[in-house]
Amino acid sequence: MRTLIKNILLIIIIALNSFTVFAKDNLVTDLSESTVEISSTFSGAEILLFGAYDGQKNDDIIVVVSGQKGEVKVDKKEKKFGIWMITESIKFSNIPKYYYIASNRKIEEITNKTEIKKRKLDLNSFELKNNKINYKNLDKKWYEALKRNMKKKQFWKIEENSITLNKNTLFRKTLSLPSNVSTGMYNVKILHYRKGNLISQEESKIKIDKTGISANIYNIAQNFSAIYGIIAVI
Repeated sequence: MRTLIKNILLIIIIALNSFTVFAKDNLVTDLSESTVEISSTFSGAEILLFGAYDGQKNDDIIVVVSGQKGEVKVDKKEKKFGIWMITESIKFSNIPKYYYIASNRKIEEITNKTEIKKRKLDLNSFELKNNKINYKNLDKKWYEALKRNMKKKQFWKIEENSITLNKNTLFRKTLSLPSNVSTGMYNVKILHYRKGNLISQEESKIKIDKTGISANIYNIAQNFSAIYGIIAVI
């Protein structure tokens, strides 16, 4: 209940101050929480993103949340001798471990394909890197499998028609983080479009960190992998 009251008050404050803010910038946003702590009982989190913008009729808002980049492995399984076995694997590099896009309507109706690719407003514009693999010659089925796996785990997600706009002045969106989300700094980017053109943007950060016994186990696993392996076996 306290969290709800806090969120309502924050929205009211932004609305009251929007006229003075617009004199300097036409987009101002905030988060109900900027830090998320993961404990052993963590089951996910919801963060309210809200703000005010100097809008006109048919203006649009897009939100992009991206996590840290790293390697993601994709396995190919085949049934041999009645048993499913991993027959081939590929590691994709420079991949965001978390990527979420939300908009007030379909993104292809908001802006053009060039802008979508430039701002990475889909799941096909990531800059893949690996010195051992030429991704341009890689079978597209591998990348489709990567997308399928990341979407299934709720690490990659697109929610069009999900941002609520109010009188071309206020907007809000609830961000849902899955229980298996990775720790680290997450970048939140808010884009304000008018007639297909980006006219303003703002960025903020969300810190996701482990706490309690989960943090201790994680630190041991990262810094003392041999000891963690022995404990895991025991």
